[in-house]
Order: sequence, then C-alpha cells, then structure tokens
Amino acid sequence: MEKDFWGTLESLARAGFRNVELAGFYNNSAEDLRVGLGEQGLKAHSMHVSIDQVNGDFDQMVSDAHTLGLEHVVVPWIDPSKYSGGWKEIAEILSGMAVRFQEHDLLFGYHNHAFEFEKFGEKTGYEILWENAAAELGAEIDLFWVKKGGENPVGWIEKLAPRFKQAHFKDMDSKGEFTELGQGTIDWVEIIEASKKAGLEWAIIENDSPKIDPLEAVTISRKHLIGLGLKD
Repeated sequence: MEKDFWGTLESLARAGFRNVELAGFYNNSAEDLRVGLGEQGLKAHSMHVSIDQVNGDFDQMVSDAHTLGLEHVVVPWIDPSKYSGGWKEIAEILSGMAVRFQEHDLLFGYHNHAFEFEKFGEKTGYEILWENAAAELGAEIDLFWVKKGGENPVGWIEKLAPRFKQAHFKDMDSKGEFTELGQGTIDWVEIIEASKKAGLEWAIIENDSPKIDPLEAVTISRKHLIGLGLKD
C-alpha cells in the first residue's frame, strides 16, 4: 500500500475482492477514496483509527466515515500502561466513544492482540474489558491473536456474540507464526459455523507478516474462504 496504493487496490479488485477495511488514507481525502474505491468496484465498510485520533479529531472521523459510507470505526490497539485504572478504565473510555459514534449512526469497536489475555488476579484484561463495557462497544475479534494469547477463539465468538459483527481471519502455522488461511492450525470450519450463529457480518482477511507476496497471500486466503461457502 505504501509503494502503490491504487495499484494494490486494483490488484485486490482483480483478485475478486469487493470489500475492504481501511487502515489509513495514505494522503488521500475521504472523498478521493470513496470515488477511487468505487471505480475499482470496491466498498469500504470499516476503518481503523487510533484512540488519539478519536480524542483529538472526532468530528473529522465522523465526517470521513460518512463520506466513505462506512458502518464501523475500530481502534486496533491501545497501550494499557497509560491507564492507571487498567482495563476497567479502558472499558469506560472505549464505551464512551462507542456511545458518541452511535449518536452519528456508526458502530465503534475494539480489535484485540494477544496482550489483552495477560491475567490480573483471576481474570484476563480481555475479560475485565468486556465485563465493564457498555452494550454499544463492538468486538472486532482477531482470531489469530486470541489463539496466540492462549485462549479459544470459538469460546470468545460465543461470549461476545451480541457485539460480534467483524473479525480478522488469519491462520497460525505450527510454529505460532502467520500463514495463509487453510494452511495452518486453526479450524476454519468450526469458526465459520460459530461465527454464523453469532451473527458475524464481515470476515476480514489479514496477514501481519506474509512470507510470500502479500497479494498472493490474501488471494490464497480468499480462495480458501470461498471454498468454505463465504462470499465477497
């Protein structure tokens, strides 16, 4: 994306993709992105933003999301060490943001990594977060990182079903590293069945560190999911 933003999107469209989640605009305006995506037959349904962006430029976030026709806005990472109140405080902050976004007809969610599964007494940070979160806060579950954190992805899909509209689908090889969907150790048939029951709307293909060409990696993953009955 950094080397060739529009060329990458064109390649995704040629590979069959129709929907994308944005992580940065790469010096494009929201209007430019809306038009450019449309020209490729693509639609953005979600974007990642930092918690600092939400705090510092909320009105712009809302305006950009509406211009793009998004449904979701997601914070993909947070530094727990910055919050003296720990995960309970984080839950309150994210919940407040979710309520504000909902007032503008946008769903706001949090995307996990593995550090959320560190224990604080008898409970993990992830448990504390959701036990204290408002109903408005969505969960974009990253299934790889749940497993990396020593937890069961299906268990968390079931627990967070009312909040679960988007998920990051990526596979884990036998060494615990990233690989293409269907080439690792995660049971996608089981996950898709649980996801459908939970009401998942978007299965977002991601590979943090592909060992092959990134476009080839996501194309392999897409073909695997299409083969399991999902659609673009």
